[in-house]
Amino acid sequence: MAAVRSIDGPMLAANRSFAELVSAAPHPIPDVQLPPRAHKTMDGEVYFLFSEEEMLKSAEPFRFSLVLKFLRQRPSLDAIRMFIKNRWGLSGMAVVSAMRRPQNMFVRLTSEEDFNKAFSREACDINGVVYRPFHWMHDFSEKEEPSVVPVWIFLPGLALKFYHPSILKSLTSAIGKLIRIDNSTRCATRTDGARVCVIPRF
Repeated sequence: MAAVRSIDGPMLAANRSFAELVSAAPHPIPDVQLPPRAHKTMDGEVYFLFSEEEMLKSAEPFRFSLVLKFLRQRPSLDAIRMFIKNRWGLSGMAVVSAMRRPQNMFVRLTSEEDFNKAFSREACDINGVVYRPFHWMHDFSEKEEPSVVPVWIFLPGLALKFYHPSILKSLTSAIGKLIRIDNSTRCATRTDGARVCVIPRF
């Protein structure tokens, strides 16, 4: 079996068909059309002015993206991609990219379901290297530590009849946005309470 060496990682098997390679390739982001504008200058510096609405619109293709901040030297890009593909159980392909800071990774997902699954993972490590996940927003800065992170909470003594996702969403709305229900709660294999993951409201 032939093998090739990745620029950023170990030897990779080269036994996939052309169709598999093409289907696994990242798709271009959709083009966001904004009205043309002339540049402006201030103190000799050139800049362009965009409204808040335009900024949000331009960030729309990345609304299901995460930033993984590794607490020590991160694994290679290929190792991270392989781990995500094999262990995260996503329905779509995750596009993994390096960021300006070497310990940070950008992960673009294709659906809210995959985003919620990845954001709420309890085992936050890749090949033993621990990371902290953050939701990428249009004003995300690598220099600052975001304060919004997912939290798993337990609702002790909750009756089984309230284990339905729509009911749990209502019950936790005052705490934050419900993004995931653990498997024991979804399947009602535990009866002492429900366990859910929420993004807290501040």
